[in-house]
Amino acid sequence: MKRLIAVAVCISIALAGVLTCSTASAEPKKKKKKPTPVNDPLYSLTLMRQGVVLMQQGLYDEALKRFNEADRIAPGNATNSNMIGLCYLRSGDLDKAFANFDNALRLVPLFTDARNNRGTTYLAMGQFHLAEVDFVAVLGDSTYPHAKQVNYNLGLTYIQRGQLGAAEESFRRSIIPPNPVFGGYMQLAALAQKQGELELSKVLLEEAKLNFPEATQVSFELGKVLILMGRDDEARPFLEQVISDEPGSDSAASARAMLGLS
Repeated sequence: MKRLIAVAVCISIALAGVLTCSTASAEPKKKKKKPTPVNDPLYSLTLMRQGVVLMQQGLYDEALKRFNEADRIAPGNATNSNMIGLCYLRSGDLDKAFANFDNALRLVPLFTDARNNRGTTYLAMGQFHLAEVDFVAVLGDSTYPHAKQVNYNLGLTYIQRGQLGAAEESFRRSIIPPNPVFGGYMQLAALAQKQGELELSKVLLEEAKLNFPEATQVSFELGKVLILMGRDDEARPFLEQVISDEPGSDSAASARAMLGLS
């Protein structure tokens, strides 16, 4: 929303049928009270934009103040309710997150983003069947731009329900280029290792390394699987990278142990 600015205007005043343009008068006239932003319904959009920026900075309490004020000024906005839910979800208050996503869907039943967020909340609450229902419904919207992330979340849901085949299928859909989901590679590599398919796990991690070259977790997992395969020399540079990048981390401690440095 554009910032309000003061401007000089020529005001047409009807006096006995005559239009006059006046910049001064003999008697001071009461100035018309301009509506303040807090009473302007359009100001709620500015508050929502401010809230989004604050939420992206991790300032959830401050973001909530903006969103709640926007809701006071212009109640019944499904997008605002979805934003409030995201603040609560990211700060760990799952009950309030759920209530706001549910409210957004009550206001706009086909609000796909709110449904995905509600599914994510169900997943965090351990209500895996309900999470699956929401994620499958979201994937039914062919226009939704975040389908890969939804497939990743659906895969996590299937993991929790012990449906490993379905989980693998969902994770594979999450890593389709372009812009694959990082976690999809990690989950597929872990599943391959559990099934004793170390070569497949290595291939998946190498692909992840190409797509996410700066991710220390990939280097650690790749070094670990190479150690399991008895290829210690190939593992060394990856594990040394972990030690160099995150020297004080648990991963670095494990890397030192695998290299016999501790």
